Amino acid sequence: MSTDPVATYRPGELATLLTDQGVVVCAPDRLAEVAALRERDLEAPTVVEVLSRGDLRALPEFAVVRLDGAEARILVRGALAVRVADVEVDGRDATMWTEATAPVAPGVVVDIAPLGPPSAGPELPLVAGVVRSAGITWRPTLAGTTERPTPQPAPAAAPVAALGAAPGAAPGAAEHPPATEYTVVRAPRPAAPASPPAPPAPASSIGATTPPVGPPAGRPASSPTGTPAGAPLGAPPSAAPFAPPAPPTAPPSAPPSAPPSAPPSAPPSAPPSAPPPAWQPGPAGAGSAEHDGRTITPAQLQALRAANAAQPAVPSPQASAPRAVVALALSTGRVVPVRRRVLIGRSPRIQQVGGSQNLPALVTLDDPYVSSTHLEVTAEGARVSVTDLSTNGTLLARQGRLPQPLEPGVATEIAVGDVLTLSKGLTASVVPAPDEVG
Repeated sequence: MSTDPVATYRPGELATLLTDQGVVVCAPDRLAEVAALRERDLEAPTVVEVLSRGDLRALPEFAVVRLDGAEARILVRGALAVRVADVEVDGRDATMWTEATAPVAPGVVVDIAPLGPPSAGPELPLVAGVVRSAGITWRPTLAGTTERPTPQPAPAAAPVAALGAAPGAAPGAAEHPPATEYTVVRAPRPAAPASPPAPPAPASSIGATTPPVGPPAGRPASSPTGTPAGAPLGAPPSAAPFAPPAPPTAPPSAPPSAPPSAPPSAPPSAPPSAPPPAWQPGPAGAGSAEHDGRTITPAQLQALRAANAAQPAVPSPQASAPRAVVALALSTGRVVPVRRRVLIGRSPRIQQVGGSQNLPALVTLDDPYVSSTHLEVTAEGARVSVTDLSTNGTLLARQGRLPQPLEPGVATEIAVGDVLTLSKGLTASVVPAPDEVG
């Protein structure tokens, strides 16, 4: 490796790596991960796996530029910007990251820096390694070159000019620079609708079931590019000389097996709001706006809902509500069957549910001495227990015994005949559950 500096950087906090393959700039807390990439390949899957620590939800802001032959592969996420020659890419509008490629020529300059005004500070040289920076400028050395390339004199024999080059242009200079490919993960611009293909020539349609649609009589046939037959390549339509259509080599009539009056039947189209039954999201990169390729449009979502609504509802097997063994007869006159869970209080609240089948019944009591959630009564088969959740306490009176306060937060088993005292004049007696209708 040459000891001549190939990059300069401004001191800062971003974890920065420079290798022969490319440059990595990442958030300050990923210095160890960036240093680990020094001995790894800078392919996109490897960089994402290392910087995210195996969890895409923890992927930080980063920018990567990797040389791949005569191209630079660019990945950007977050408020960082990458410039390769005249191509500039940032990751502000990407859900995951932004991908792009740019052509690399001798003497190209790669800049990576945070968005916004450039930071002030000295420009320090860098050959390779890991530093903390506020931005880096890299002048990569292409494969097969050991020093900065210099212009070469033109050969004695001028080569043939490139197609489309202007008169007097340098040999090999093309009219347009190489196109740059952009792949934005989140919201690519919609592609322009493709122009419909030109109708086939009449001579190639002889013998088809459907009679071909040719140009009107007296007009010249057009080529697929829109230029009339006989015109020189690249000439406008008005410059082409008039040429009558060539006579057909065979009669244009259809074979007897296909009567002309019977048009081909088209299969009935499905309603536009319902997708095919086996519809699945398309693969990544096939028109999907998300990097994983599982995003659907609002129209597709509406179509899926319409398809699900059209299907007959299949009742899901649900366990029927258990039959209550006991009930609580309140001194207010209300009888509450205990099936699974019952919360009693001035304004009872559900803290834990554990599934819809364990949704408790709420019993509200209008008593200032009753806590917001005073009691919890649970039934598991034939076993019924009560837990005191109140501030003022609850008394339990069993048959033939003196009332005893319940231990707060501890489930106590109760039976028919027990009486719970919640406040002065408000009690709940444990009685057999009344017969239920149905």
